[in-house]
Amino acid sequence: MTPSTFRIARRTACAALALLATAPLACFAQSTYPSRPIKLIVPFAPGGGVDSIARLLGEKLSQRLGQPIVVENKPGAGTTIGTQLVARSAPDGYTLLMASSSFTTGPGLSRSLPYNIERDFAPVIIVANSPAVLVVNVKSDANTLPQLVAKAKIKPGALTSATYGSGSTPHLVSELFQQLSGTKFLSVPYSGGGPAMLSTLSGETDMVFPTVLPSLPHVKSGKVKVLAIASAKRSALLPDVQTFQEQGVPLVTGTWFGVVAPASTPAAIVERLNSEVLAIAKEDAAFIKKLNDEGAEFAGGTPGEFGAFIKADQERWRKVIAESGIKAD
Repeated sequence: MTPSTFRIARRTACAALALLATAPLACFAQSTYPSRPIKLIVPFAPGGGVDSIARLLGEKLSQRLGQPIVVENKPGAGTTIGTQLVARSAPDGYTLLMASSSFTTGPGLSRSLPYNIERDFAPVIIVANSPAVLVVNVKSDANTLPQLVAKAKIKPGALTSATYGSGSTPHLVSELFQQLSGTKFLSVPYSGGGPAMLSTLSGETDMVFPTVLPSLPHVKSGKVKVLAIASAKRSALLPDVQTFQEQGVPLVTGTWFGVVAPASTPAAIVERLNSEVLAIAKEDAAFIKKLNDEGAEFAGGTPGEFGAFIKADQERWRKVIAESGIKAD
Protein backbone atom coordinates (compact mmCIF):
# COMPACT_ATOMS: atom_id res chain seq x y z
CA MET A 1 0.00 0.00 0.00
CA THR A 2 1.42 3.37 -1.02
CA PRO A 3 1.52 6.26 1.50
CA SER A 4 -1.19 8.04 -0.50
CA THR A 5 -3.44 4.99 -0.53
CA PHE A 6 -2.84 4.50 3.19
CA ARG A 7 -3.93 8.08 3.95
CA ILE A 8 -7.14 7.66 1.94
CA ALA A 9 -7.95 4.39 3.69
CA ARG A 10 -7.31 5.95 7.09
CA ARG A 11 -9.59 8.91 6.37
CA THR A 12 -12.35 6.57 5.16
CA ALA A 13 -12.07 4.46 8.30
CA CYS A 14 -12.16 7.54 10.54
CA ALA A 15 -15.28 8.81 8.79
CA ALA A 16 -17.02 5.48 9.23
CA LEU A 17 -16.13 5.42 12.94
CA ALA A 18 -17.47 8.95 13.35
CA LEU A 19 -20.80 7.95 11.83
CA LEU A 20 -21.02 4.93 14.08
CA ALA A 21 -20.22 7.08 17.09
CA THR A 22 -22.78 9.82 16.40
CA ALA A 23 -25.71 7.59 15.39
CA PRO A 24 -26.23 6.19 18.92
CA LEU A 25 -26.02 9.73 20.34
CA ALA A 26 -28.82 10.93 18.05
CA CYS A 27 -30.98 7.96 19.02
CA PHE A 28 -30.13 8.54 22.70
CA ALA A 29 -31.12 12.22 22.50
CA GLN A 30 -34.45 11.33 20.92
CA SER A 31 -35.30 8.47 23.27
CA THR A 32 -34.42 10.31 26.51
CA TYR A 33 -35.80 13.75 25.69
CA PRO A 34 -37.19 15.33 27.73
CA SER A 35 -35.78 14.28 31.09
CA ARG A 36 -36.39 17.57 32.94
CA PRO A 37 -38.72 20.60 32.75
CA ILE A 38 -38.78 22.70 29.56
CA LYS A 39 -38.87 26.50 29.60
CA LEU A 40 -41.16 28.20 27.09
CA ILE A 41 -40.14 31.86 26.90
CA VAL A 42 -42.80 34.45 26.09
CA PRO A 43 -41.21 37.80 25.15
CA PHE A 44 -44.31 39.69 26.29
CA ALA A 45 -45.91 40.55 29.62
CA PRO A 46 -48.52 38.14 31.01
CA GLY A 47 -52.10 38.37 29.85
CA GLY A 48 -51.83 38.95 26.10
CA GLY A 49 -52.65 36.65 23.23
CA VAL A 50 -49.13 35.20 22.90
CA ASP A 51 -49.04 34.46 26.63
CA SER A 52 -52.48 32.80 26.57
CA ILE A 53 -51.62 30.53 23.65
CA ALA A 54 -48.23 29.66 25.18
CA ARG A 55 -49.89 28.57 28.42
CA LEU A 56 -52.54 26.57 26.58
CA LEU A 57 -49.90 24.81 24.50
CA GLY A 58 -47.63 24.31 27.50
CA GLU A 59 -50.36 22.58 29.47
CA LYS A 60 -51.19 20.16 26.66
CA LEU A 61 -47.57 19.53 25.67
CA SER A 62 -46.49 18.75 29.22
CA GLN A 63 -49.17 16.06 29.40
CA ARG A 64 -47.75 14.33 26.33
CA LEU A 65 -44.07 14.76 27.15
CA GLY A 66 -44.35 13.82 30.82
CA GLN A 67 -42.41 16.90 31.94
CA PRO A 68 -43.56 20.35 33.08
CA ILE A 69 -43.57 23.14 30.48
CA VAL A 70 -42.71 26.26 32.46
CA VAL A 71 -43.92 29.44 30.75
CA GLU A 72 -41.63 32.36 31.59
CA ASN A 73 -42.51 35.93 30.60
CA LYS A 74 -39.47 37.95 29.55
CA PRO A 75 -40.86 41.21 28.13
CA GLY A 76 -38.85 44.25 27.15
CA ALA A 77 -37.16 46.09 24.29
CA GLY A 78 -39.91 45.18 21.85
CA THR A 79 -39.54 41.38 22.48
CA THR A 80 -35.75 41.56 22.05
CA ILE A 81 -34.90 40.55 25.64
CA GLY A 82 -36.82 37.28 25.64
CA THR A 83 -35.90 36.43 22.07
CA GLN A 84 -32.19 37.01 22.67
CA LEU A 85 -32.32 34.85 25.79
CA VAL A 86 -33.48 31.89 23.70
CA ALA A 87 -30.99 32.58 20.90
CA ARG A 88 -28.16 32.33 23.43
CA SER A 89 -29.51 29.26 25.25
CA ALA A 90 -28.08 25.77 24.93
CA PRO A 91 -29.48 24.00 21.84
CA ASP A 92 -30.80 21.06 23.84
CA GLY A 93 -34.57 21.48 23.56
CA TYR A 94 -35.00 22.73 27.12
CA THR A 95 -35.42 26.44 26.28
CA LEU A 96 -37.95 27.35 23.58
CA LEU A 97 -39.46 30.61 22.34
CA MET A 98 -43.13 31.33 21.76
CA ALA A 99 -42.63 33.56 18.75
CA SER A 100 -45.24 35.65 16.99
CA SER A 101 -45.52 38.14 14.15
CA SER A 102 -43.07 40.58 15.77
CA PHE A 103 -40.41 37.90 15.20
CA THR A 104 -40.55 38.52 11.44
CA THR A 105 -41.44 42.22 11.46
CA GLY A 106 -38.63 43.10 13.88
CA PRO A 107 -35.71 42.79 11.43
CA GLY A 108 -37.30 45.35 9.11
CA LEU A 109 -37.99 47.76 11.96
CA SER A 110 -34.62 47.51 13.68
CA ARG A 111 -31.09 47.45 12.29
CA SER A 112 -29.56 46.58 15.64
CA LEU A 113 -31.16 43.29 16.70
CA PRO A 114 -28.64 41.15 18.63
CA TYR A 115 -29.68 38.03 16.72
CA ASN A 116 -30.57 36.85 13.22
CA ILE A 117 -33.96 35.14 13.07
CA GLU A 118 -32.90 32.74 10.31
CA ARG A 119 -29.39 31.95 11.52
CA ASP A 120 -29.90 31.78 15.30
CA PHE A 121 -33.13 29.77 15.56
CA ALA A 122 -34.49 26.37 14.57
CA PRO A 123 -38.17 26.52 13.50
CA VAL A 124 -40.37 23.92 15.20
CA ILE A 125 -43.99 24.60 14.23
CA ILE A 126 -46.56 27.32 13.54
CA VAL A 127 -49.14 26.68 16.21
CA ALA A 128 -51.88 29.08 15.14
CA ASN A 129 -52.91 32.06 13.06
CA SER A 130 -55.29 34.85 13.99
CA PRO A 131 -56.34 36.60 10.79
CA ALA A 132 -56.54 40.38 10.59
CA VAL A 133 -59.87 42.05 9.97
CA LEU A 134 -60.89 45.49 8.73
CA VAL A 135 -63.20 47.09 11.27
CA VAL A 136 -65.08 50.35 10.67
CA ASN A 137 -67.37 52.44 12.83
CA VAL A 138 -70.95 51.19 12.79
CA LYS A 139 -72.11 54.54 11.36
CA SER A 140 -69.69 54.39 8.44
CA ASP A 141 -71.39 54.74 5.06
CA ALA A 142 -69.06 52.02 3.72
CA ASN A 143 -70.77 48.64 4.02
CA THR A 144 -68.40 46.70 1.76
CA LEU A 145 -64.69 46.75 1.04
CA PRO A 146 -65.14 48.11 -2.52
CA GLN A 147 -67.19 50.99 -1.11
CA LEU A 148 -64.42 51.86 1.38
CA VAL A 149 -61.76 51.68 -1.33
CA ALA A 150 -63.80 53.92 -3.63
CA LYS A 151 -64.33 56.43 -0.83
CA ALA A 152 -60.62 56.45 0.02
CA LYS A 153 -59.63 57.09 -3.59
CA ILE A 154 -61.88 60.16 -3.87
CA LYS A 155 -59.95 61.96 -1.10
CA PRO A 156 -56.54 60.30 -0.49
CA GLY A 157 -55.44 60.71 3.12
CA ALA A 158 -58.84 61.82 4.40
CA LEU A 159 -59.78 58.50 6.04
CA THR A 160 -58.04 57.68 9.33
CA SER A 161 -56.63 54.29 10.32
CA ALA A 162 -56.00 53.64 14.03
CA THR A 163 -52.90 51.63 14.98
CA TYR A 164 -51.39 50.21 18.15
CA GLY A 165 -48.35 52.42 17.59
CA SER A 166 -45.78 52.91 14.85
CA GLY A 167 -44.57 49.57 13.50
CA SER A 168 -47.26 47.55 15.29
CA THR A 169 -48.91 44.72 13.38
CA PRO A 170 -52.15 46.69 12.72
CA HIS A 171 -50.00 49.55 11.40
CA LEU A 172 -48.14 47.26 9.03
CA VAL A 173 -51.33 45.52 7.90
CA SER A 174 -52.89 48.92 7.19
CA GLU A 175 -49.86 49.95 5.14
CA LEU A 176 -49.88 46.67 3.22
CA PHE A 177 -53.59 47.07 2.47
CA GLN A 178 -52.98 50.59 1.15
CA GLN A 179 -50.19 49.34 -1.12
CA LEU A 180 -52.35 46.51 -2.47
CA SER A 181 -55.50 48.58 -2.96
CA GLY A 182 -53.95 51.81 -4.21
CA THR A 183 -55.40 53.85 -1.34
CA LYS A 184 -53.94 56.30 1.15
CA PHE A 185 -55.03 56.66 4.79
CA LEU A 186 -53.87 58.89 7.62
CA SER A 187 -52.29 56.63 10.25
CA VAL A 188 -53.22 57.56 13.83
CA PRO A 189 -51.05 55.82 16.48
CA TYR A 190 -52.44 54.90 19.90
CA SER A 191 -50.77 53.38 22.94
CA GLY A 192 -52.25 49.91 22.43
CA GLY A 193 -55.10 47.79 21.15
CA GLY A 194 -57.74 49.02 23.61
CA PRO A 195 -57.38 52.74 22.84
CA ALA A 196 -57.12 52.06 19.09
CA MET A 197 -60.32 50.01 19.04
CA LEU A 198 -62.08 52.57 21.25
CA SER A 199 -61.17 55.32 18.80
CA THR A 200 -62.97 53.49 15.98
CA LEU A 201 -65.90 52.59 18.23
CA SER A 202 -66.36 56.25 19.11
CA GLY A 203 -65.89 57.49 15.55
CA GLU A 204 -62.68 59.33 16.36
CA THR A 205 -61.02 57.23 13.62
CA ASP A 206 -62.58 55.60 10.58
CA MET A 207 -61.06 52.14 10.82
CA VAL A 208 -58.64 49.76 12.50
CA PHE A 209 -56.98 46.49 11.41
CA PRO A 210 -56.98 44.26 14.54
CA THR A 211 -57.09 40.48 14.67
CA VAL A 212 -60.33 38.61 15.16
CA LEU A 213 -60.25 38.21 18.97
CA PRO A 214 -60.48 41.86 20.11
CA SER A 215 -63.11 42.47 17.45
CA LEU A 216 -65.57 39.70 18.28
CA PRO A 217 -67.29 41.25 21.33
CA HIS A 218 -67.90 44.52 19.46
CA VAL A 219 -69.09 42.71 16.33
CA LYS A 220 -71.55 40.62 18.34
CA SER A 221 -72.86 43.72 20.14
CA GLY A 222 -73.31 45.54 16.81
CA LYS A 223 -70.93 48.38 17.72
CA VAL A 224 -68.65 47.93 14.69
CA LYS A 225 -68.80 46.52 11.18
CA VAL A 226 -66.26 44.06 9.80
CA LEU A 227 -65.79 44.61 6.10
CA ALA A 228 -63.24 41.86 5.39
CA ILE A 229 -61.08 39.16 6.93
CA ALA A 230 -57.49 38.51 5.83
CA SER A 231 -57.65 34.71 5.79
CA ALA A 232 -57.08 32.51 2.73
CA LYS A 233 -60.67 31.31 2.95
CA ARG A 234 -63.66 32.30 5.03
CA SER A 235 -63.10 31.73 8.71
CA ALA A 236 -65.34 29.71 10.99
CA LEU A 237 -64.77 32.51 13.51
CA LEU A 238 -66.65 34.98 11.28
CA PRO A 239 -68.32 32.80 8.62
CA ASP A 240 -70.45 35.59 7.14
CA VAL A 241 -67.54 37.96 6.56
CA GLN A 242 -65.99 37.90 3.09
CA THR A 243 -62.24 37.65 2.70
CA PHE A 244 -60.22 40.49 1.22
CA GLN A 245 -59.44 38.22 -1.73
CA GLU A 246 -63.13 37.68 -2.45
CA GLN A 247 -63.48 41.45 -2.71
CA GLY A 248 -60.55 42.03 -5.01
CA VAL A 249 -57.64 42.76 -2.65
CA PRO A 250 -55.08 39.91 -2.26
CA LEU A 251 -54.45 40.49 1.45
CA VAL A 252 -53.79 37.36 3.53
CA THR A 253 -52.17 38.16 6.85
CA GLY A 254 -52.68 38.45 10.59
CA THR A 255 -50.85 37.46 13.75
CA TRP A 256 -49.17 34.06 13.85
CA PHE A 257 -47.93 32.12 16.87
CA GLY A 258 -45.16 29.53 16.65
CA VAL A 259 -42.45 27.71 18.54
CA VAL A 260 -38.76 28.09 17.72
CA ALA A 261 -35.67 26.64 19.40
CA PRO A 262 -32.04 27.77 19.46
CA ALA A 263 -30.10 27.01 16.29
CA SER A 264 -28.33 23.62 16.23
CA THR A 265 -31.01 21.97 18.35
CA PRO A 266 -30.87 18.29 17.28
CA ALA A 267 -33.26 17.51 14.44
CA ALA A 268 -34.63 14.55 16.41
CA ILE A 269 -35.77 16.90 19.21
CA VAL A 270 -37.29 19.40 16.77
CA GLU A 271 -39.19 16.61 15.03
CA ARG A 272 -40.38 15.21 18.36
CA LEU A 273 -41.79 18.56 19.44
CA ASN A 274 -43.39 19.09 16.04
CA SER A 275 -45.07 15.68 16.02
CA GLU A 276 -46.39 16.11 19.57
CA VAL A 277 -48.04 19.45 18.74
CA LEU A 278 -49.60 17.94 15.61
CA ALA A 279 -50.90 15.05 17.70
CA ILE A 280 -52.45 17.44 20.22
CA ALA A 281 -54.31 19.25 17.44
CA LYS A 282 -55.49 15.97 15.94
CA GLU A 283 -56.59 14.27 19.15
CA ASP A 284 -57.61 17.06 21.54
CA ALA A 285 -60.82 18.84 20.53
CA ALA A 286 -60.66 20.98 23.68
CA PHE A 287 -57.32 22.40 22.54
CA ILE A 288 -58.78 23.46 19.18
CA LYS A 289 -61.83 24.98 20.86
CA LYS A 290 -59.70 27.02 23.24
CA LEU A 291 -57.58 28.25 20.33
CA ASN A 292 -60.77 29.33 18.57
CA ASP A 293 -61.90 31.05 21.75
CA GLU A 294 -58.67 33.06 21.51
CA GLY A 295 -59.63 34.10 17.99
CA ALA A 296 -57.06 31.79 16.40
CA GLU A 297 -57.08 28.71 14.20
CA PHE A 298 -54.58 25.85 14.30
CA ALA A 299 -51.90 26.01 11.59
CA GLY A 300 -49.43 23.11 11.87
CA GLY A 301 -47.00 21.99 9.18
CA THR A 302 -43.40 20.81 9.21
CA PRO A 303 -40.31 22.59 10.60
CA GLY A 304 -39.14 23.09 7.01
CA GLU A 305 -42.41 24.76 6.04
CA PHE A 306 -42.17 27.03 9.08
CA GLY A 307 -38.62 27.98 8.11
CA ALA A 308 -39.74 28.90 4.59
CA PHE A 309 -42.60 30.93 6.06
CA ILE A 310 -40.23 32.86 8.36
CA LYS A 311 -38.01 33.76 5.42
CA ALA A 312 -40.90 34.86 3.22
CA ASP A 313 -42.73 36.77 5.96
CA GLN A 314 -39.58 38.64 6.94
CA GLU A 315 -38.99 39.73 3.35
CA ARG A 316 -42.62 40.76 2.89
CA TRP A 317 -42.56 43.07 5.91
CA ARG A 318 -39.13 44.49 5.02
CA LYS A 319 -40.63 45.60 1.71
CA VAL A 320 -43.79 47.03 3.30
CA ILE A 321 -41.73 48.95 5.88
CA ALA A 322 -39.37 50.35 3.23
CA GLU A 323 -42.15 51.39 0.84
CA SER A 324 -44.27 53.00 3.56
CA GLY A 325 -41.34 54.97 4.98
CA ILE A 326 -41.69 53.64 8.54
CA LYS A 327 -38.47 54.62 10.27
CA ALA A 328 -36.29 51.81 11.60
CA ASP A 329 -33.77 52.41 14.37
